[in-house]
Amino acid sequence: MHMETIGSTHFTFKIVDSQELLEESFRLRYQVYCHECNFIHEADYPQRRESDEYDKVSLHVVAMDPYGIIGAARLILYSPLGFPLEKHCPDITADDALLQKEHAAEISRLVISKNYRRRKDDGLYYGPHIIDRPDQKITHPGGRRERPMAFGIYREMYQESKRKGITHWYALMEEKLWRLLHVHGFTFKPIGEAIDYYGPVVPYLAKIDELERELFKRSVSFFEYFIDGLEQTYVPPFYLATKQ
Repeated sequence: MHMETIGSTHFTFKIVDSQELLEESFRLRYQVYCHECNFIHEADYPQRRESDEYDKVSLHVVAMDPYGIIGAARLILYSPLGFPLEKHCPDITADDALLQKEHAAEISRLVISKNYRRRKDDGLYYGPHIIDRPDQKITHPGGRRERPMAFGIYREMYQESKRKGITHWYALMEEKLWRLLHVHGFTFKPIGEAIDYYGPVVPYLAKIDELERELFKRSVSFFEYFIDGLEQTYVPPFYLATKQ
């Protein structure tokens, strides 16, 4: 769990640890996908919650402000269900990950409340001004425009992935989110053609060890943001070597 203050607002990012919190995340997903994005129809969800069979084999993460959940995502772990990406994109090309599925996970259902997406072109995840200037130098993530809400959620997923021995991330991702991650050093590579799944998305794969090195190369301070609070056992050795 991490607690941060961005501007004058206090935020908490944490792994879901109760059924009540999980239900709140389902309701946020419904609110975003139904009423904000029109990806799903209200008549199909009488309980006003969006959930599927993969939720039972997922690690769930939420972002909270003092009034409740304002962001959520899940990390789908390997199980007999497989991964949604495999189901919807049967022609993906990712042989190295497919040979070790028990060490892979799929990032899914990332949503941010519209209250934290201010600009007209923010999309689902809130993209800062830096996304409009890919050549802009990344500074220490100390302000709202420098650290979009999605990264607090990604930090929780990253740290839990390290603890669980996950080495690869799958994701079905829209272009704006890919650009937001890419400009900050998150090296997701396309492994298939675009499909329409909760909007237009492309299947991607990230190797976590490559992501760590690229993130460190782009910005040491941003890398340190992601390992803050992570047990030393799981901190990349190349970083520890710089501290000796």
